Amino acid sequence: MKLCVFGAGAIGGLIAGRLAQAGQSVSIVARGAHLQAICRGGLTVRSAQGDWNGPVHAAARGEELGVQDAVIVAVKTCGLAAALPALSPLVGPSTVVVPAMNGVPWWFFSGFEGRLAGTRLDNLDPGGRIDAALPRRQILGCVVYPTAYLAAPGVVQHTGRWELHLGEPDGSLSPRGRTLQTLLSHAGFACSLTTDIRREIWLKLIGNAAFNPVSALTRATLDRMLADPDVHALLQTLMSEAIAVGAALGLDTGEMPRARLERGRPLGQVRFSMLQDLEQGRPLEHESLSGAVSAIGDLLGVPTPAMHAVHGLVRTLAARSAA
Repeated sequence: MKLCVFGAGAIGGLIAGRLAQAGQSVSIVARGAHLQAICRGGLTVRSAQGDWNGPVHAAARGEELGVQDAVIVAVKTCGLAAALPALSPLVGPSTVVVPAMNGVPWWFFSGFEGRLAGTRLDNLDPGGRIDAALPRRQILGCVVYPTAYLAAPGVVQHTGRWELHLGEPDGSLSPRGRTLQTLLSHAGFACSLTTDIRREIWLKLIGNAAFNPVSALTRATLDRMLADPDVHALLQTLMSEAIAVGAALGLDTGEMPRARLERGRPLGQVRFSMLQDLEQGRPLEHESLSGAVSAIGDLLGVPTPAMHAVHGLVRTLAARSAA
């Protein structure tokens, strides 16, 4: 396959590096010092399974690489609309587009058979620009659990987990899904193909919509948030609201907030991505997390007062950081 990872930062770089290490011909679109370092000395991926360094075909814009068979999109949700001019040249009529991104994706209600079928959330896709540029029939859903960070330009440090979930929005087990599952599994990821990708998206969202904004507001790691009884109670409330909204959509995750929080205790000093973005002056991707849960709750008539409050606070923080 002609395969490209668009947005080869920490997660995109990890995916690209593991695919290249497994012998897959893969190109990447990156930027800045990270791109320059990769062009000079290749891409380095460090993990508990061993370090790897190798050359990958790297470019600053999609037009330098041409149309691909599959594109794994690993930019932040808040940056996707602005990235479309660089991404669009990679996407032809039969290109599979795999958004490896956090939160509720812009395509979530496309082909959805439950309540809010066909709804477009303007905070996720302002004016429908993303939907117009990336045809729905070419989307293969993805949920990403690995964690990583850029240790230096051109160097990705893997810090935990290898799970990926792929799934067609229509629930089918497609040949293209099986092909990409095979490629990613051979690259060392625990990659599954699901018939209910929206449930997997919501299952991860329950944690992300709570942990990420609260970590940015408190500037605290996971262990410190869980140690404070009031913050612990807030996290539990946020998760309960996200679960209620998911249930109203028919997405039964079986998740219990207290159990979810207890599973986090052994992880210790986790720095969530929104906190890392805040510290490094990058835009915050709150709209696809707390923003999506509160907006969908409003449309369904499901109260989410805590999520609304936290989202308003982190939205204000994001605006101040961008000023």
